[in-house]
Amino acid sequence: MVFLIILSAGIAIWVYFIQQGKDVLAFTISVVSFSVALLALYISAKTYASIDSVNNISKMEGNILENQNYVTSIPELILEFKDDNEKKLDEAIFTNIENKLKNESKTAVQFADTLQYLIDLIVFFPAVFNAKNTDKSHYNKRMKSILTQIDKQRDFFKNISKGNSIQIDETIKLFKGVISYQAFVSDNNFNVDSALLHVRGPILSNPVTKTIYHNYLGLFYNKKAMHLIKDDLQIIEQDILSIKGLNEFRNKLENLKPHIKEKIIMYLESADAQFDKALSASVEDVMWLGFINYNKARTLYFLSSITNQGNLWTDTMYNAISARTSLNNLIEEILSSNKNTTHLKTFFIFQEELARLVNLNLLFSLQKDDKNLYLYRGYNLNTMKDIITLKSMFVNIPSFEKIKKYQNDLYTYLKSNKTE
Repeated sequence: MVFLIILSAGIAIWVYFIQQGKDVLAFTISVVSFSVALLALYISAKTYASIDSVNNISKMEGNILENQNYVTSIPELILEFKDDNEKKLDEAIFTNIENKLKNESKTAVQFADTLQYLIDLIVFFPAVFNAKNTDKSHYNKRMKSILTQIDKQRDFFKNISKGNSIQIDETIKLFKGVISYQAFVSDNNFNVDSALLHVRGPILSNPVTKTIYHNYLGLFYNKKAMHLIKDDLQIIEQDILSIKGLNEFRNKLENLKPHIKEKIIMYLESADAQFDKALSASVEDVMWLGFINYNKARTLYFLSSITNQGNLWTDTMYNAISARTSLNNLIEEILSSNKNTTHLKTFFIFQEELARLVNLNLLFSLQKDDKNLYLYRGYNLNTMKDIITLKSMFVNIPSFEKIKKYQNDLYTYLKSNKTE
């Protein structure tokens, strides 16, 4: 545009020499005025384009975080991650996330899509860090890098427009809170931090983020109660859901201090209420039905034991086992053409087996007379003539060592308590 003004002045001088100065002043003023008008038009157009570009980058209309009909596509994710071990799955998940943050988060709507993708994958992270051969230090380092990138991206959009950032802010806080919770529990630390309490749950809009928020808030309250139980009763056994841990709990239950008992009941009731909200938000998602009902059943077991309100948990645990079995049948269908067993498939088989074994641990701790309750994959353990047969029924899951321990403990318990 500056060039245009110089050119105009040059033309004016040229005309001056041709016309020998006739009206050269008026001509020059006209040309320069026209050039200035063009300059103003150019600046206005550029400003408009810049504002429009900012609006396109920062607008959140139609973003997935506010979509009240959104559901996670389990088949799509199962097919996306067909890695056959935890290390390959670790690499695939982090590479996909990093790629989305770098190349597919240029606008606020795209960034919202990336955040939803992270939320959808939350349930897969334990498949990595709870597995036998995972390098936890590498996992933690990579996760820390992801969280740093998320913060940078959030700050970028905040600098452009603060008005549309609330859904992004709360979703990021939810993701960070869940990751923090998972890290604590992975290290067997039940005194979890309060990061999830900072999430403004009612602001979350779509069913998946609501489900995850209420489920993990319920788990937060559950773990606070478990921490108080273990601390007050001086339960040495690290795993309170093992046969030994549950027996220790029941033997010492009467020793709970009244004021501690009151706090434990408060935490457990709060957890149960959150799980109910999670079930309501989950819109019959079979994967989340399995997780939430399992968490609710464990909570109700301890609440029933402490308050002597009866066994409120048994039907809920049955629902959890049923949902996890249905999910594994679905995964079997999805991967029917896949010759190799994927790590995610193994992880969900582990979740089903875990629910079945914990259910039996809880039942045996109660020492109920109803022998029809003690079922494992349709077999009544109390009427089984040869207890050795049980070993052949166990599902072998080497990647997750807890299962082998629970199976061995169950076999030892039944063998030592077998009556004709």
